[in-house]
Amino acid sequence: MRVQNIIEAEVEAERFLYKLQQLKKSQTNGEIFKVDIKRDFTEPSKESASLRRSSLDLTRSLAKMRNDDIY
Repeated sequence: MRVQNIIEAEVEAERFLYKLQQLKKSQTNGEIFKVDIKRDFTEPSKESASLRRSSLDLTRSLAKMRNDDIY
């Protein structure tokens, strides 16, 4: 694994966690992320879209980290 790819994955992971915190703050129901609450989705918002995008970027950076020979 290349150090550059590991650092990129770390940055994307931190960005994902930041976006998750933003989404948690934006939800009208503060209980939505409790373990015992069963919800299939969050309220549609720019924060949830941003979280989804950051998860895609994180997935891509992790794949790049694992498959250094390809990239």
